[in-house]
Amino acid sequence: MVIAQRGLADARVADIAERIDVSPALILYYFESKDVLLGEALAHKDRQFFDSVEAAMVDEPSPVRRLALLIEASCPTGGNGVGIDDEYVLWIEAWARARHDKDLAQARAEMDTRWRTTIADVVAEGQLAGKFDAAVPTDEFALKLAALIDGLAIQVLLGDEIRPGDMRRMCLDAAAADLGFTLTQAEI
Repeated sequence: MVIAQRGLADARVADIAERIDVSPALILYYFESKDVLLGEALAHKDRQFFDSVEAAMVDEPSPVRRLALLIEASCPTGGNGVGIDDEYVLWIEAWARARHDKDLAQARAEMDTRWRTTIADVVAEGQLAGKFDAAVPTDEFALKLAALIDGLAIQVLLGDEIRPGDMRRMCLDAAAADLGFTLTQAEI
């Protein structure tokens, strides 16, 4: 993905067109700007992410394991262009551009809402099953965990001191502390 590899500013429409074997005019016909193209690319990657996560969780009855699967799926590898890494690079571009583009801001908000709702739903299921502290506000927890995941993912992608395994452990530890469960090897 050209935008993920080069960044939005350095991704030329001609390069994107060449990568997917179409004319630049065709891209400009369907996407009025690179910001619109970024939003569509991110939405596509986001759908792929949710399809993958939902497939992994469909037969998993343990709320603890379902939450662990969400966290694990959200951890970048720290490499270039591998799995979730591409999506995070697009997210970084979108976060920067959304402040100046109302359509991209709306698309970003909708995707963030879906992510936090997914987390909140898993927590609510765990609360109903008696596995998570029922007093924890699900929406507040989801916002906190999503922010922790996003912040740590940026550090992993930038090659800072946080490695993917560290990120996973920190997120799981924070979730366990907030939701009042203990992690066992069978569940993680």
